[in-house]
Amino acid sequence: MTLRRRWLATAAAAVVLGLGGAQLAGCSAADAPAVPGSEAGASPAGAQTGVPTATPSTGVTLSATPSIDPSPSDALRPSTRPVDERTGKELGRPFTVNGIVVVSAEHPVSAGYRPTIGDFELTPTAAKAFRAMQRAIEKAGLRLYVVSGYRSYAEQKALYTHRLATMGRAYTRKYVAVPGASEHQTGLAVDLRSPSGRGTSFVRTREWRWLRAHAQNYGFVLRYPEGKTKLTGIGFEPWHWRYVGVQQAKAIRALGADVTIEQYLRLA
Repeated sequence: MTLRRRWLATAAAAVVLGLGGAQLAGCSAADAPAVPGSEAGASPAGAQTGVPTATPSTGVTLSATPSIDPSPSDALRPSTRPVDERTGKELGRPFTVNGIVVVSAEHPVSAGYRPTIGDFELTPTAAKAFRAMQRAIEKAGLRLYVVSGYRSYAEQKALYTHRLATMGRAYTRKYVAVPGASEHQTGLAVDLRSPSGRGTSFVRTREWRWLRAHAQNYGFVLRYPEGKTKLTGIGFEPWHWRYVGVQQAKAIRALGADVTIEQYLRLA
């Protein structure tokens, strides 16, 4: 190839690359494809940008296609459905998946399960988190009161028997766990009220709305959301909040306001 032909071929290639680079550089944010995991304020920290390379003929910088890591919620969840293989004396410890204690009718514990209990009738770790949440809600001019925290197996049995006698079987089976299936035995669950609402009326209070927006920042999630009775075995309880830790609570909340622990851990 003559010197003139080589020069023409090089110039043509530079024009083509320059046009492609200009098109990439001019892509607006609205036109750009969404990055998975970037919704709801999540930062695309999992994306690793490739090393940029500069084209000598145009100076346009091109980047390699970024690789996308799993979202935080997916990274913390089990990849397959966990299996509860405890039997007999093993029921003296709770079924635990990825650090989250699961106690329900499907995953009961025996009377021998007795966690260490501190303030607010919660485990020391949960109590510390609740105290921080209580301080935060008081700064917002609101008030939260603890109705019930830890209950032993025997106490749950007495409550269940009493509710059967006074409220009937239909109510009791919907709202009261059988002995060994209550989260209150874990010391990680707390029933709350406000000055203006208790029980089902709690949903009409400012405290309830605050919890829905901020509880996950302190490690708490709504344990029995509305419309999820088939998954949890318990009816809608706006007063019942469960401590799972800040990282896990945020991951659950990122999947949706009414996502259950069963759904998050792929148990349902």
